[in-house]
Amino acid sequence: MLGPLEVRGASGPVPLTGARQRVVLAALLVRANRVVPLGDLVDAVWPERPPATARDQVVNVVSALRRLVGRAVGAGWLETQPPGYVVRLGPGQLDVEDFEELVRTADAAGLAGRPGDAARALRGALSLWRGPALADVPATFAATEARRLSELRLAAVEKLMDAEFAVGRHREVVPELTQLVAEYPLRERLRGQLMLALHAAGRTADALAAYRSGRRLLVDELGLEPGAALQRIERAILTDTEVGEPATAGPPAQLPRDVADFTGRRAEIAAIRGRLEAPPSTAVRVVAVVGPPGVGKSTLVNHVAHGLRADFPGGQLHASLRGDRDPFEVLAEMLRALGTPAGAIPEDLPERVRLYRSLTAQRRLLIVLDGVAGAAHARPLLPGDPGCAVLMTSRSALTGLEGAHRITLGALPSDDAVALLGATAGPGRVTAEPAAAQMIAELCGRYPLALRVAGARAAARPELSLRRLAERLADPERRLDELRAGDLDVRSSMAAGIGTLPPELAQPARRLALLGVGSFPLWTVVAVLGVTAEAAEDLVDQLVDRQVVEYAGVDDAGQHRYRFPELIRLYLRFPNRHTAADAWSGESVSA
Repeated sequence: MLGPLEVRGASGPVPLTGARQRVVLAALLVRANRVVPLGDLVDAVWPERPPATARDQVVNVVSALRRLVGRAVGAGWLETQPPGYVVRLGPGQLDVEDFEELVRTADAAGLAGRPGDAARALRGALSLWRGPALADVPATFAATEARRLSELRLAAVEKLMDAEFAVGRHREVVPELTQLVAEYPLRERLRGQLMLALHAAGRTADALAAYRSGRRLLVDELGLEPGAALQRIERAILTDTEVGEPATAGPPAQLPRDVADFTGRRAEIAAIRGRLEAPPSTAVRVVAVVGPPGVGKSTLVNHVAHGLRADFPGGQLHASLRGDRDPFEVLAEMLRALGTPAGAIPEDLPERVRLYRSLTAQRRLLIVLDGVAGAAHARPLLPGDPGCAVLMTSRSALTGLEGAHRITLGALPSDDAVALLGATAGPGRVTAEPAAAQMIAELCGRYPLALRVAGARAAARPELSLRRLAERLADPERRLDELRAGDLDVRSSMAAGIGTLPPELAQPARRLALLGVGSFPLWTVVAVLGVTAEAAEDLVDQLVDRQVVEYAGVDDAGQHRYRFPELIRLYLRFPNRHTAADAWSGESVSA
């Protein structure tokens, strides 16, 4: 496929006698080892207005290909599998897969500090190209695939130049880069690499001339000045300072900053590290931290991820999925972070997933997915290589996510809750008023977000007592409004999770929250909502799965009991914000 479509057997090339054969074969090879529906093959041959006999014609083409190619490569290469066909190919049988495997090998060598090995692998990958990809396949999908492959080839060329620079071969690659810049004059990365090579070879005037000609071309054709990287190279050459790499970066390091006052969660940290530090098996290690909003899932996961950075030298990717972001969009961000040029990012989700898994193969990457909505939301973002690990958070129990180790996060233990309040309000405040500090911790449900907000408000008004803050928080109707400081807002956090419940869950949950009891058995749900026992059990199961209700154990009568976490119960009872939310922070000292 890396050139005109060609099939080779032990006795040489296999002649493909017509355009339709090439189109159908290319459509099957682009999705090798995956089922291609018959309808997709029809669309590949006739993008618009296929004839009534189109399906029969494609079946005949497939039969001819099975016989023709089978004589060269052996029987069984093409199978019928409803709703279409699948080409079965192994290692070394498809040049595209060999190319991508060699590029992955080069990436691994580069990360391991072996640029010479990386250069040899990339030379091998590029030697597989015989010309423009799929050059003789007259189909829209083939043109799209050819553009993707061409971008991957150019990206490999640029990686090769970086590897050659790393072993000091600047002078040797000048002719190669000169030809490449002539072929791709608007590709700034290649022009920057040519400038670097010329400058290192003692041809500074030629390096500056290459910049000036590129600038004229960009201004004349696109009306744009050169990009920041190219301008940086020119300035470095003019001032004879260190030039450095033109556009490459090290492994991705996308983790948000860790918090300095992280408190508690020792058992959970040990459990997560135990899973992720285990030697890789044949499966990706996935740990899902689940729990209600405000319980500290994201802070915990980020804290653990920072402690594991040394174990994942391939880098750390971070994606915020809050708001049910489309994995299609998130994958584009991840592919760019892994070095994929924008033009080489595929336009459909399966191809993006395939490229993502290729780029993450043979790299020890830690991938953090924050705010996963459900199992289907996470699956496209999971890598395939067991050297990688995934750490995710969710307000759902993610019961359908295969192979994930779940850790359910609840309220902090009492001592840790008070310690966190002291870390944010100031330890002297807690020492001076231990009873008030304990009361605030309980009124905050011992949830880290609420404790941080309470501590921030206390720290902002050191002249006011913790007792006064506790008194204000004691009013259940106003408590969520008091728990707001700057962009830290407990009610907003609750709204982002609980407030998005569908009506068939939200309305029953509000009615149950109005009971005002510590916990309740299933028969209470039946009585309050007027539903059957089966419907009550199903409702409670869904609320538990969404972290709205938690299991409270078995009572003396042997009945299973459930409860709302306190802050969630308050949100359901008092969903609207009061107008005097900032009254405490605005009180005068004399008050």
